Amino acid sequence: MILYSAPPSYYSMIGRLALNAAQISFENHHMDIHVRKEQLAPWYIALNPHMTVPTLVDGKTILIDSQDILCLAATQAGNQWLDIDLNLSPQIEAVVKAHYAIPIERLTFCKAMLHLPILKFIFPRALGGIIKGLQAQLATAKDPAAVQAKITLNQSRIAYFTQGASLKEKMTLERNRVSAYLDQLPTLGNFLFGDKPSSADIVTAVLFGRLKMIGEYALVTNHARGLVLDQWFSRMQQQTAFQKSDIWLRFQWWRILLRG
Repeated sequence: MILYSAPPSYYSMIGRLALNAAQISFENHHMDIHVRKEQLAPWYIALNPHMTVPTLVDGKTILIDSQDILCLAATQAGNQWLDIDLNLSPQIEAVVKAHYAIPIERLTFCKAMLHLPILKFIFPRALGGIIKGLQAQLATAKDPAAVQAKITLNQSRIAYFTQGASLKEKMTLERNRVSAYLDQLPTLGNFLFGDKPSSADIVTAVLFGRLKMIGEYALVTNHARGLVLDQWFSRMQQQTAFQKSDIWLRFQWWRILLRG
């Protein structure tokens, strides 16, 4: 089993943590999505036409979405996770669904651009360069529809960060989304739903890590149940699976430049 993941990628972190927490053995293949842009290489597009990370390859089975990897982990974990509990599974699924409704890229890059205004020029230009490269591939692409979809997605990203409301207004909206997510979290036992982990613990731990990394963890500590949530995250960080999964709590730019 091979997991193609990028160290700084949010959804890659979910994949790594889910597999480690479920005690599933896998080979972690590091993808350079910033310098080499390996996600755009033909060999990788053949695995994942969406050109995203993570991708999990297990023989002939290929999973190209962190939600599918999370589901696989929950299934293989069996009664070691609370997802199997029919009384709790609807609540766990609701938390996971709410998590995936949070646009993590917008939260991350809005904060980055507000912190370093030069990124307001660098980020759209970088995306523009990717678009040109993809357009050059269209004529010979094995899956032109997938390439065109990626072009359209990147064009929408540029539009979001350069048009409409100010970045401050957009950041306020993203903070409110996170706060609304925190409002619905249970705080029972050692984990969110009891004395065993669940898919909800996995995605929430990675979300809290991202909030730490971008300097927005005050959304947790200032919450009405901030102390309890912070204590839960402290416990999660002590888990062996968390420590093995390379969850970024601070931005490590040197690893991006050194491609590792």
